[in-house]
Amino acid sequence: MKTHIRMLASVLVCLCCIGGASGAATSCHADALDSAGYVRAIQSVRELPELVQWSRSHRFPVAFGESMDKQLRLRGRCYWSVSVYANRPERMELWQIFYVEANGKRMLVQDPVSGVAISLEKWRSQSDRSRMV
Repeated sequence: MKTHIRMLASVLVCLCCIGGASGAATSCHADALDSAGYVRAIQSVRELPELVQWSRSHRFPVAFGESMDKQLRLRGRCYWSVSVYANRPERMELWQIFYVEANGKRMLVQDPVSGVAISLEKWRSQSDRSRMV
């Protein structure tokens, strides 16, 4: 139940961010399904040492939310959302949502408590290591 609430909160945060974006010159609303840009964003996330460590901390396959992920505008830039899950037999359990800039130069992470996108550096420096479990 908590996972569903967390996923719904994530979607609401994303919708709020999209709703506040002005009509910028470049389009930023592509779906992840069958997108080469999304595949590159996943690769960037796969290379994170935190993801490698987390995936080794449990026995479940790592899955990505391709059917739900999409491009969105955050802080005036276009990002791919990349949702990372543990594929448990009874449910998909969300671990973290990353935002990878479409050009691959920048990455943000959704703070699990506030739902706000924070820098990768801030996420790494947080003392709460519960994200690793």
